[in-house]
Amino acid sequence: MKDKIFAIIIGISLVFSSIIGGLFFYYSRQETKTVRATGAATQRLNSDVVKWRVSISRTVDLNGLKEGYQLIKKDLDTFSAFLRDNGLDQQEITIQPIYTNQNYNQFGQVSGYNLVQGVFIISKEIGKIEKVALNPWDLADQGIFVQSSNLEYYISNIDQVKRELLADATKDAKRRAEEIVKSTGDVIKNIVSARSGVFQITEPYSTEVSDYGIYNTSTREKDITVTVQAVFSLQ
Repeated sequence: MKDKIFAIIIGISLVFSSIIGGLFFYYSRQETKTVRATGAATQRLNSDVVKWRVSISRTVDLNGLKEGYQLIKKDLDTFSAFLRDNGLDQQEITIQPIYTNQNYNQFGQVSGYNLVQGVFIISKEIGKIEKVALNPWDLADQGIFVQSSNLEYYISNIDQVKRELLADATKDAKRRAEEIVKSTGDVIKNIVSARSGVFQITEPYSTEVSDYGIYNTSTREKDITVTVQAVFSLQ
């Protein structure tokens, strides 16, 4: 008798399991209606950090290498004092090793040396840096020969800006998806998946685009753009 009751219970359990399994298979086989849309977000910002790369050089003859190093040191001291006089913090100056290059005459013999002292300054005092960097004759008046000079502009809170733009681009994708399904009677339910593109940080009004992203440092003002491809479920 007990064996018969146990068999009945097992049988009922198997029936319910089959029903539940069948329902699960049925619902899992149902296609979920989705819509795909691409959103974009752009923000124009002013850089708040500048890096100024400067190369100071001296050329000496074959026997003047020691003198060349002394002249470079003097130029560096004059340059540092010049920056200080223009309100820039000495702690922001980074001095790089001196690069020495041999010069040759028309017979292929070493005729002298070219010494180059690399310096870069990272500062938030963009106006002060631009004042001295864009007026090289002021340094020339100090007897300093600038071989090269380059300004690079950066945004210090770029990670925060990127997060905000991703959120804005996702919202834009949802708005576009709503426009797509407006005439169908469907309603956006949930976001199923999303994939962001790379960030394009360019000069204003630029059409430059790269598959790997861009960070243009040549201009103080920048446009930051990102796209998000999103899939939404419908109900």
